[in-house]
Amino acid sequence: MKNISIYFTSILLLLLITHTSAAMAEGSSSSDNRIVQSALSGIKVTGGISAGYFYASNPGEDTSGDQFLLSNLLVEFSSADEDLPMGFVGALGRTSTPSILDAPENNTDLMIEYASLAMKPLEGLGIEAGLLQPNAGFENTYTYNNNNIFFGAVASQQPYNAYGARLDYDIDEFSFSGGYYMQRLDDEEYNSPDYAWEIGVSAAISDNDLSVYNYHIAGKRNLLGAVIERTIEGVYLAFNIDYWTLDDDANEPAAGDSSIGAAFYICPSLGSISVPVRLEYINQDTSGIYIEDRSAKGIYAATLSPTYHFFENAYIRAESAYVKADSGFSDQDGHRRDSRIDLAVEIGFLF
Repeated sequence: MKNISIYFTSILLLLLITHTSAAMAEGSSSSDNRIVQSALSGIKVTGGISAGYFYASNPGEDTSGDQFLLSNLLVEFSSADEDLPMGFVGALGRTSTPSILDAPENNTDLMIEYASLAMKPLEGLGIEAGLLQPNAGFENTYTYNNNNIFFGAVASQQPYNAYGARLDYDIDEFSFSGGYYMQRLDDEEYNSPDYAWEIGVSAAISDNDLSVYNYHIAGKRNLLGAVIERTIEGVYLAFNIDYWTLDDDANEPAAGDSSIGAAFYICPSLGSISVPVRLEYINQDTSGIYIEDRSAKGIYAATLSPTYHFFENAYIRAESAYVKADSGFSDQDGHRRDSRIDLAVEIGFLF
């Protein structure tokens, strides 16, 4: 609560300063007034908010299986003119959306989610530094941007935001990127490695959007993945495959050292109604990368998320998901279970 009070106080002070500056500008020359208006017009504000009821069967010993969650809250400030040689982006907020492998739990920390400065010293070349979102992975951290409510099983292990720098280079239909990171926004992610790096390439080829990425977490694990997306006659299709390998120092003796997982997405739409479907399979062997219980060698999951859009930026959606993994879950009494059902109802607004 202390962090929330600090951030809201900062926002109120910013609004007060802006209001005072505007009032002073009214009494100044028209030239000064134009300068203030020009500065404010250079800032773009976007974001979103979503909330709902979340339920997970077999949530774990002494763990609540249902919660009302503020699943996303994000306010983003960025440069309005993207053609300038330097720009910025920053966002305050929080996200509480669980994956289909986790129990619902509210995140009460309001924080800077990402913030960076970007330069374009040459045509096609970009340099970005600060608290960055990763290029690796498929599903968006701020889940009102996704077709499904819960994170998928495959997406549950994809990297989160981290402090560092990234270089991007665009040529023709191809975009290349490479990043180096130190501290992570989530101190517990991957047990806080000393550093991480990622490289990737993306392209638009024959109406397909393709991307390949490699994300290495020092001394912990390495991710190699790919995504392909396409829309055919109004039906959105996507396929994401991830291959994880564990470093020797991060693995237990006699345990598996790799896992491979894939997720297929299909989203037919008709007017204001869409019915996203996600199908997933993971073979984690005995690595424990996705589910710590090493008996859960194979993970199967199916998710259905019928959605109604009031208009382009507002929606209500329901979701049901079924996950099968041998001894992968436990009930509230601590007994091991082979499956889980996730349910959710969520409303959201983007601005």
